[in-house]
Amino acid sequence: MRRRFHLGALAGLALMATGMAATPAMARDPRGHATPPAPPPTLDVASFQAQAAQYVGKPVRIEGCTITSANSGGADCAAFRIADLPGKVDWNGAIPLDGPTMEEASFRKAQQICGDTGQHEQCRADVTGVVYDPFGDMGVQGQRNFELRQARIHWLAEPAPRKKAPTHSAMRQAAR
Repeated sequence: MRRRFHLGALAGLALMATGMAATPAMARDPRGHATPPAPPPTLDVASFQAQAAQYVGKPVRIEGCTITSANSGGADCAAFRIADLPGKVDWNGAIPLDGPTMEEASFRKAQQICGDTGQHEQCRADVTGVVYDPFGDMGVQGQRNFELRQARIHWLAEPAPRKKAPTHSAMRQAAR
């Protein structure tokens, strides 16, 4: 009767014979999964405006903004001051979101429900995207106006509850 050695067992014997120790780099994940990338840094609108230069070309997550001014060119991730009153816009800051590079579903929903400059509950969101400096690319020196490209909107407001359609048995009982 012939015995077969598993190739892994042969490789292990070869390593032991040469005196080499297995390192983590030599180990393979049995499921074939790679380590997930680190999450992007999280900022609010005010922090983004102060620190955006250090994140140019890198992904970030902006928390606690309201999507406003959505149109065919893009939208804004805006923050409002606490003292805002309905009908009065009092910006704390806004980050432009580039429409042509925005995730399509995010862009479509923003245009449908967040087209004005008001602070609407259904437009509350967090946004992820890559920081871009359009003026820097044009060689303009001085003041910068950073924006997010490849943006994806993570909506925070719960969708309105959907009414359940009556079931067939419920319609029969109602007809009795």
